[in-house]
Amino acid sequence: MRPKIPAVKVNSDECFISVGQVIEDGAIVDEGTPYYIHEGEWVEMLPVMTVREVMQINRLQNAASDANGLGENLSLLCKELSQRVIAWNWTDMMGEEMEQPYKRPDVLEGLASEELMWLMSAAAQQESPDERKKGSKSSVNISSEMEPSQAMLSSE
Repeated sequence: MRPKIPAVKVNSDECFISVGQVIEDGAIVDEGTPYYIHEGEWVEMLPVMTVREVMQINRLQNAASDANGLGENLSLLCKELSQRVIAWNWTDMMGEEMEQPYKRPDVLEGLASEELMWLMSAAAQQESPDERKKGSKSSVNISSEMEPSQAMLSSE
């Protein structure tokens, strides 16, 4: 199946997982050791955000005050992202090929938190103001006003 708009292939070399990271009182006091687990890998995604995705990111930004809803919000975000992340060549921690994420929120829910943060950030960056202007002069790019990776970091 081909998307109606061109998908964007994003290099995943910068996606990393920190081992040994220490967080005290909501602040990272030791960054730990980064492992770039997706070097040479890529993600293909649609370069537009849905309103539901923007709403989920907003909920996650406010999740610090509602720790009970964090799991549900992350699950709903995975559902939305699974509609935009249409293919990848990611491998798991053992180097084995991962299942394709399109329409599979359960695959995204199996990611490490840093992987999901990177994916959310990469997805948000794909819709630039210039891209939005090409399609509609009256549209506002909400994604550029948000820092999704910071929202998730502050909620951990």
